[in-house]
Amino acid sequence: MDKCNFCGGELRTTTLQHFDYLWQNKTFRFENVPAHVCDACGEKYFDANISQAMNKAVINKEDPKRFDKIPVLDLQTSVPA
Repeated sequence: MDKCNFCGGELRTTTLQHFDYLWQNKTFRFENVPAHVCDACGEKYFDANISQAMNKAVINKEDPKRFDKIPVLDLQTSVPA
């Protein structure tokens, strides 16, 4: 895959510092995730083995490295009318 499916931008291979994965209304944060990221729009793509590893980790309820608190902001109350 060389081009973004959404905007046609170029993809670059990188390692994401973190990626938040939503599964069954829970958020799991993965660190050091290999990915392909669109330079134009920022869309993220993962190789099949990476997606499978994330799925397996949440389904098997693997022990987390640590727990982080993630702040939740309400944009509706943060932007002046």
